[in-house]
Amino acid sequence: MATPRTGGCLCGAIRYESDGDVMFALRCHCRDCQRQSGAASVAAIRVAAARFHVTKGTPKRFVAQADSGNEIARSFCGDCGTPLYVQVATRPDVVGLRVYTLDDPGWFRPEADIFVKSAQPWEPVDAAVPQYPDYPPGKSYPVAAGQ
Repeated sequence: MATPRTGGCLCGAIRYESDGDVMFALRCHCRDCQRQSGAASVAAIRVAAARFHVTKGTPKRFVAQADSGNEIARSFCGDCGTPLYVQVATRPDVVGLRVYTLDDPGWFRPEADIFVKSAQPWEPVDAAVPQYPDYPPGKSYPVAAGQ
């Protein structure tokens, strides 16, 4: 059994927990994630939707089409605006959690930097972490520009 992970938004209106294994740990550099987060990249983990639960509050959702054509729902706090997680219509069994919303994000180590074709030249990247212009081959959650 995986270590339970808890998290939530800045104001505390939304809380969640996930007790499933991390399927994939990444930093996404796509323009959608940059615009939504206000940062050069987003640290995220993929977890099984069946092992993820909102325990307090009701997040708002913004649904849009990613560059790939996939519909992506971005969940956030309607009070403070904190981006919390994403779900892609083609993979409802997976949740993409924003690492910075975890109560303890210190354990996070990315397995890959994805969509580096959109990476900002001024953001440092770790040369020891594999980099992919799009989504890495062999991963089961191809979101393509819209982490």
